[in-house]
Amino acid sequence: MISCNDDATIANNTQQCDSTNTTFNQLYNNLANASNNQDVITMDLESHTYTFEVLSNKTICKIGYQSLPTFNTTPYVIEIHDNTSNTPLYSGSHVFSSTSTSYIAINPIQVVTGHSYTIKRIQTNWNGNIENTIGRLVNGNITFPVIQGDLKVTGSSFYGTGGPSDDWGIPYIDIVFEN
Repeated sequence: MISCNDDATIANNTQQCDSTNTTFNQLYNNLANASNNQDVITMDLESHTYTFEVLSNKTICKIGYQSLPTFNTTPYVIEIHDNTSNTPLYSGSHVFSSTSTSYIAINPIQVVTGHSYTIKRIQTNWNGNIENTIGRLVNGNITFPVIQGDLKVTGSSFYGTGGPSDDWGIPYIDIVFEN
């Protein structure tokens, strides 16, 4: 008798959405550990963004962020935009942990080579204290583009109630690719 275990084959081919040691996290940590750079919580502007490309087609399955301790119950808006086709790909309002980066699962978003994308963290509900808009970022001696694996960060911008401050640093907004 010959048998075939299709369940095992399916399980082995299932894409995983693993938020440990992501490509973005590796890129960020490499920059933060480089001389003349610093991992800080600063930049009191409503929108923290960076633009990126992928060097091979990818699927985004989660987004990670860490809120301010005073804002752990206040939602942040996260947006992903395809700059090449001028198409919004994602917009959602989420609460994140203030003690570490936490992740939200999203409907899979296909990102393809040859396109430019922007991911944004927006905080407009800052309760009259602009310092409530600060967030984690790496800055210092950063020359764009910055490449790690298949992720290429091409620039950044901080704006809203001031700015813009372009290419001043990279905000920690983690994108998780299926693997």
